[in-house]
Amino acid sequence: MKVNILVPYNFTANDELAIDFVGHRYAKRKEVEITLFHAFTPVPNIDTRNNPIMDKVNRGTSYLRLQQEAEKHALEAARQTLMTYGFAGHHIHCLYQPVQKDVADDIIRLWKKGKFDVVVLNRNPGNIINYFSRSISKRVTRHVEGGIGVHIVN
Repeated sequence: MKVNILVPYNFTANDELAIDFVGHRYAKRKEVEITLFHAFTPVPNIDTRNNPIMDKVNRGTSYLRLQQEAEKHALEAARQTLMTYGFAGHHIHCLYQPVQKDVADDIIRLWKKGKFDVVVLNRNPGNIINYFSRSISKRVTRHVEGGIGVHIVN
C-alpha cells in the first residue's frame, strides 16, 4: 500500500530529527513517497536607479538570495539523508516555494491538495514566538481529518 508523507522542513535540528524519524519508521516500506516542503519569504526585486541608498538595500537582498540558494542545497542534503536510509531518490521530492498565506496554512493546503497520508511535524520548544501565536504543529493538527496520520517529533 502506497504511503505519501509530507515533511515540512525549516533547517533546524528538530527538522533533522523528523528526517531521522521518517528514515527509521518508513525505510522498510517500499511504496513510500516523501515530500520535503519549505516555504520561504520571497526577496523583493529592487530598482536601484543609481541611488546609493537603494544600492545598500540591494546588497542586503543579494545576501538573502544567497541564503535561499543555501536553503535549496540544504533541502537537497536532507533528501540525500533520506536516500541513505534506503528510500529511492525518485520517491523523494523537494518542494521549495514562496509562502502564499502563512506556513501553517500552506502546509494544510498542500496536504489537502496532495492527498498525503502522513504529516511529520516537529515542535520548537522554547521558541519565543510560540508564546505569542499558536505553533505551526498545533495549527496543522487542529485541521487533521480522518485517515491522515500526524507524527510530532520532539
